[in-house]
Amino acid sequence: MQLHSEPSMARAMYILGQIGAIICHERGPCPQTNVLIGMASRPAEGFTIAVAEMNALCPPRRGHRRALLQWKHKEIRRLSRMLPDPLPTAASAQTQMPFWAGYCQYWEDMLNDHAERNIERPALRLIDTSRKRPDA
Repeated sequence: MQLHSEPSMARAMYILGQIGAIICHERGPCPQTNVLIGMASRPAEGFTIAVAEMNALCPPRRGHRRALLQWKHKEIRRLSRMLPDPLPTAASAQTQMPFWAGYCQYWEDMLNDHAERNIERPALRLIDTSRKRPDA
């Protein structure tokens, strides 16, 4: 028997997983395991700690680090609007599965977007007209 709150808990955990991917990475998957585990096992507390650590790692100075921090905050705000209030205080191992699915899916989507952009670039076509078959 499934409880009514399970789908909303799964959705919240999935979104938290995506937020975890944003918080913990800059140039692709290279996890800060302690932050991610905290977010997955204690969503309410872990989310607060993760944002504080992100702010500490990306000081809002000028340059690309500031732009990165601003982008991360914008994405986190966008995704946070979909989260329930209040966040769950604890999550069992079973309810953590959507968190990791959201975490992995975020990076899969990002990598696919990057690959599609590379494919869509116009390719240079080299045509070698100087080579002819000798029997032609």
